[in-house]
Amino acid sequence: MPVVNSDQTIITILNNKALFFRLMDHALADFRNHAMEFTISDYESLLVAVANKHNETEKRRLFDTLSLDNLERNGLLNYADRRTGRFRLQDFILEMLRHLDSKRLRELSSAELNQLMKQLEECYRQVSDPNIMWLVGDNEFEEMVASVYSSLQHVASRLKSNVRALKGQTERLANVVDEQKYIDLARSDQVRVALNEILRIHERHVTPTLQFLDERLDIRRARTELFGETAPMALLKKIIARFEQRKLTDHVARLQRIQFHILAMGREVGDIAKGLDSYVKYAEDERRRYNRTEQLYNALRGAVIEKQTGLLRDFKLRADHPVFSVVRPLGGLKSFVRAQSANVNWPKSEGNFALNEILRVRIEAEINKPKPVISKVGDPTSDKEIAQRQFIEKMLAVMTDFDYQQSQDDAYLGVHEYLCDHLENYSLNHLMDAVPFLSANGNVELAIPVVQHAIEYQGMRLNYRKRCFVSRVAASDSESQ
Repeated sequence: MPVVNSDQTIITILNNKALFFRLMDHALADFRNHAMEFTISDYESLLVAVANKHNETEKRRLFDTLSLDNLERNGLLNYADRRTGRFRLQDFILEMLRHLDSKRLRELSSAELNQLMKQLEECYRQVSDPNIMWLVGDNEFEEMVASVYSSLQHVASRLKSNVRALKGQTERLANVVDEQKYIDLARSDQVRVALNEILRIHERHVTPTLQFLDERLDIRRARTELFGETAPMALLKKIIARFEQRKLTDHVARLQRIQFHILAMGREVGDIAKGLDSYVKYAEDERRRYNRTEQLYNALRGAVIEKQTGLLRDFKLRADHPVFSVVRPLGGLKSFVRAQSANVNWPKSEGNFALNEILRVRIEAEINKPKPVISKVGDPTSDKEIAQRQFIEKMLAVMTDFDYQQSQDDAYLGVHEYLCDHLENYSLNHLMDAVPFLSANGNVELAIPVVQHAIEYQGMRLNYRKRCFVSRVAASDSESQ
């Protein structure tokens, strides 16, 4: 069997992502399969079904590329156990597939957030180790710094994926509820399932994430499901403070960039929580209505069963039976007569008063019911942080007016000249934060041949390799031509 290299194998996986999505759905259907193991027989049958849609040449190429032996040779499998008929893909392949569909991303639970918390605690222990000499070039120091960056970037990446997963799941569930059709019983069951899922996501994922991102949680010491003596964001601030004490300004700037990125997610999760509030209240009301309806039905059913004694007399419920007391505000029931077509005596003027009084009391109680307190990301704790955030927000606003439709031969120089003219109190060290905005509207590519340029501004100097910005609009025009 020919060997297909890794890049072609990964491209084939992406081109046939529907196959792996179905495989992942099969695994998720088994609630005991926490390891996300796949069955070899399921995979091979799905692979045959996909391959049969192609000609013989393409079919053979697909079998050679996506065979378990080729996946294992390219290091894309954790393991393949032929004895049990199970295999598992590498985590980065699963995450790549989930990334293609945000609705398939996994939300972080309290247990997983606690694992991220332990990583932050380990980072703080490392930067607090008195045996490490804070000397640039020292092996232990450089390894410690690399470990800190790796851990914080991992935490930021997991939180970003978590936010995307929450957005995708809440949008999907909200659409199910909003499109409810009350005359369709199957649809009503779907809505009930969706509402229960919304409650679960709000309780098990949204609220713990808000608590994780709350930088003032350490001060309030509120009871949460997060372990540890220090709040995560307060711990991150202490880690950065260690570098500030050593006057390592370059590392402080980079670590604060990660910190601001993580804190910005708090606003996104807060918006998700606000969007779910109405559905959470609706779900609670639905649950109360369902429980009350079930109670009334069981009471009526029990009263009817008591009458089923086999006698030909007194086998019907009378209108004044206690089981009907709950509907007396509607005017009561008439005695049953076969010729009587209308069995409900609709309330007259004297009955409306009782009904209005019940509605008034219930509405007043609903209005006065205390609202659930949702943890939110706190405000900045110092004037310095306030000034930093205000400047970042100002730079974001300025960069929204940048002409992204125009390509740039020198991306760094183009952004630098633009910020000099439009951003007050601009400094050269802000350029590195502004250039990444170009990537959202085009491609920033290294110029060929490689050219070394420098920018000097206000006593500061930036040496960089020249990069070109190709606008997305310009790229699409060239493809169309």
